[in-house]
Amino acid sequence: MTTTKQSPDSSSDSSDGASPKAGQDGESRNGRKSERVLPTTPLGQRSLGELVATLSRDVALLVHQEIELVKAELKAAVAKVAVGAAGFVVAVLGLLFAVPVLSIAAALGVHALGISLGFSFLVIGGAYVLIALIAAGLGVLSLRKAKPPTRAVGSVKADLQAIARKPKPVAPVE
Repeated sequence: MTTTKQSPDSSSDSSDGASPKAGQDGESRNGRKSERVLPTTPLGQRSLGELVATLSRDVALLVHQEIELVKAELKAAVAKVAVGAAGFVVAVLGLLFAVPVLSIAAALGVHALGISLGFSFLVIGGAYVLIALIAAGLGVLSLRKAKPPTRAVGSVKADLQAIARKPKPVAPVE
């Protein structure tokens, strides 16, 4: 069988255990050059074994490349989420420092209207309790409206039934 050698800078699997990452720079993990031998015999002249071996190798390579693509996309997405989460944490910490200061300022402002200082802080505390009760009520209403994902569950059940079904025998044509 006539063969050609693929360039060492392309990713490939080789018999020496080289990974595609190692094959990208032309060397395997053990330091040897990794080369892939490609058959040049036309498809019609290859044996069934050669075709199955080629198919198996190509499918394995495709799956491996798809996994690497998903990993790369997930790393990029995780990095974006991390930056967003860090911004959110900074905002929450800023709010935690601002609330007491603003609360004292509001109580002193109410005190300036002529209400005693103790009652001024009580009014501001009552306002916070009222805001918390409203937020809790909205949360409870939102949770009551939430329903399980019936479409997704139904789709998975239908898929499982389709997989579990045995094919019906075809009636002979007379």
